[in-house]
Amino acid sequence: MSFLLNLFRKKAKPVTVTICGLDKAGKTAIINYLIHGEFKETTPTMGVNREVINFPKLQINIFDMGGQEDFRPIWQEINEKTDALIYVIDSVDHMRFDLTKGIFNDILANQIGGKIPVLLLLNKKDLPDRISQADLVKRFGLIETEYEIEWAVFETSALTGEGIIEAFSWFKEKMEER
Repeated sequence: MSFLLNLFRKKAKPVTVTICGLDKAGKTAIINYLIHGEFKETTPTMGVNREVINFPKLQINIFDMGGQEDFRPIWQEINEKTDALIYVIDSVDHMRFDLTKGIFNDILANQIGGKIPVLLLLNKKDLPDRISQADLVKRFGLIETEYEIEWAVFETSALTGEGIIEAFSWFKEKMEER
């Protein structure tokens, strides 16, 4: 009987996801919110952290990449093997918006291959003077992008959790379709 149960039991499909973005964008805080269901204080990621989130049909292996300039060179090796990408943007960091746009475009051009889901999280929506979702789409040139990606942009707050469940519901659905 055990053999039959093992034969017909569906295993969760493992997928690899990288979460990238500049330092202080809120990458680790978002992952912590997904795992714990509430905001948890974080410390800067030094290198790469790995977390696993299990769903009935998916086992998501998340590689949380440190966003400081010194750690960005290691992104390529991990991004080349990813099944999906999450890119987090600090919506109130106007001074580094062009930098984060350039890094995002470099990831698309040189680090990921094939048509993969790309989730852009415009984080810190709970703060005033933020970049809007429409402005991000326009300034990143997402409507007329030359890259073969399936993308979505969600405004989120790792502090309040606003937008995180909606964003990851879309993302999970896209990964299950692959």
